[in-house]
Amino acid sequence: MGSTQTKLHWAVLLEDWEQTLRCLQKVKYNATIANRYGDYPLHLACYSGTAPPEVIQKLIKACPDAVRMKNKKGYDPLKLAEINYRRDDPTRKHVLAMLRTFVDAELCAKYCDETDTESIQSIDNRPLFIGGSGERGMIIW
Repeated sequence: MGSTQTKLHWAVLLEDWEQTLRCLQKVKYNATIANRYGDYPLHLACYSGTAPPEVIQKLIKACPDAVRMKNKKGYDPLKLAEINYRRDDPTRKHVLAMLRTFVDAELCAKYCDETDTESIQSIDNRPLFIGGSGERGMIIW
């Protein structure tokens, strides 16, 4: 984790969304740098509660890992967005949907990688067992 803020961090902190997009265009790598508090630019955008969906989308694209990263206070960007975007903000649903979709896609990919393919029994109307062990597995008829 870095101890300083990049120009991208500052653009996000100042809620200068045009400058944020310009910084992302010039040096996408800066989206992969956390400040001393463990905040990536995506975290800071979600703290603001005002970042437009296209800014959130570009920050996710520039550093997908940041979606799942928790800062030193233990918050990931999804939690920060849930807390900071006003409930009556028309962009709230869009931002939360983007963050949730990415998180869910990652969980799905992880789940699919852990699927126990030797347990699959889909022949002749028998139940199909998908992954996991014990109560965590799913049975589909």
